[in-house]
Amino acid sequence: MEQNPAERPMSPPVDLRPLEGGLKVLWERVKQAGELITRLREEKASLQNRVSELEDRSRALEHALAEQKELARALESRQASSDGGDHVFSDGDREALALKVKDLLARIEAYL
Repeated sequence: MEQNPAERPMSPPVDLRPLEGGLKVLWERVKQAGELITRLREEKASLQNRVSELEDRSRALEHALAEQKELARALESRQASSDGGDHVFSDGDREALALKVKDLLARIEAYL
């Protein structure tokens, strides 16, 4: 004997509130993770730009150092080839140049 659908016993309604609450928590966590990922990507891009700037500056300082070394070599060579009475630099000038070169070397080392 078949029962009429109206006569069938009705199952109690399923309470979806706990599931709904869990989904809301999950959604909030996913949203926070997305915001964090976005923030980290921006920070990464900023750091990559900073690294690029520092590398460019390092290359420029290395180039300036190479020029200074070449100038120092040329001046030393010129002084060594002079006969002793014709000095290119006085002692004060030589010391000033040496201090400038040492300062430049110290700055380059600080950036490397």
